[in-house]
Amino acid sequence: MRASILTSWRRKSRRASVLIIVLVTLVFATTALLLFIERASTDLIVHVRDADRMRLRQEAYSALETTMAVLLDFKEVIGGLHSPAEGWGDPLDWTDYEPGEGLEVSVEFVDESGKISVGQLTQKSLYDLFFTWGETQSEAELWADAIMGWMEEDYTPVSFEAPEVEDYERGDLAFRPPWRRLRSFEELRAIDVIREAFFTPTGLWNEKGRRFKESVSLFNYSKANVNSAPESVLAALGGFDRMQQELLSDYRGGIGLYQGNGPGFFTDAGEVSGIVGEGAGADAFSTEISALRIIVTVKQNVTEYRLNVVISPNGAASTVRAEPIPRKGESRDTTSEEAAADAEATAAQAAGAPEQGTATAKRVSAAELVVQEDSESENLSLEYPFTLLEIREIDAPEHLAPPPLTEAP
Repeated sequence: MRASILTSWRRKSRRASVLIIVLVTLVFATTALLLFIERASTDLIVHVRDADRMRLRQEAYSALETTMAVLLDFKEVIGGLHSPAEGWGDPLDWTDYEPGEGLEVSVEFVDESGKISVGQLTQKSLYDLFFTWGETQSEAELWADAIMGWMEEDYTPVSFEAPEVEDYERGDLAFRPPWRRLRSFEELRAIDVIREAFFTPTGLWNEKGRRFKESVSLFNYSKANVNSAPESVLAALGGFDRMQQELLSDYRGGIGLYQGNGPGFFTDAGEVSGIVGEGAGADAFSTEISALRIIVTVKQNVTEYRLNVVISPNGAASTVRAEPIPRKGESRDTTSEEAAADAEATAAQAAGAPEQGTATAKRVSAAELVVQEDSESENLSLEYPFTLLEIREIDAPEHLAPPPLTEAP
């Protein structure tokens, strides 16, 4: 009897052990399966997001090409682009553009040439700009000297407090000014005096810094466009007083005295005197857009893709170029570089290549270029109606951009 009970207990123990092993195996298998599903889900999300990004990117470039086709039509009919008031302010609506399913596309224009070109900045233009902001004479002179001393090696400051090369070399991280035109507004963080004037203690742009970016362009062109110049630029370059600035703003916006006329624009600088009177400094401005920023935004639910492109409709604008910064002890000698450039131009002419900027170059379409790529196709250039100055993708809007890292106090 006792042996029978013992045998039965052993059998039940074995069954319990087997059951425990099975349960433990199931737990491990379930855990492994859950981890695999989680890992696979993460990988799948990455691939889905990549596919969505490519889809939005393709839509953005499609909208960009449509936009530039509209701009080209207006340019050929009117003879140039002056202001969105000419009718091209909503190019997608003009062409009945239909985005892909579930997508929203918008196009925004910013006339970069309505600002003061960084290539044309002088001590006077900077001083006048800061003075129109309401800054004191001494402060405006100091700020202008700080920026000009950063860009020009032989600049003679007006203010006694202007930063000098030694001030930068004595810093914790020694460096010296590049002595070339600004290529990025972020350079202002490194300029003494300007760093405190244009940024908050946490490194964010303050009101003065934002106004500077709205008034100065990093592209090079000869004159600002009076059709889009802000009031501070009108005052700094043209010497327009407050009343003249308001008259121009009302005329361009179609408000105030010109409310019944709709938004206006100028096609000739001489027309400005008809609004603000004779003797105004309209000669300091042009009326045609030299650098136009096109911002294409594509949205799909909460996903957003931004394409930021700058073009020159008339070829009158360019990026700022500068010689390489010489090493310590070396001087800027451009004689050899200029000679090399002249030799290169001479060789190009001898080979039969037309000079840059002439209309004698043989131009072909992209399709023709592809067809002829395996044939003799020397001196062919891609036929494109505008000069591309800059292209940036997926730049976060400025109000969403994170502040720079700062050291803890």
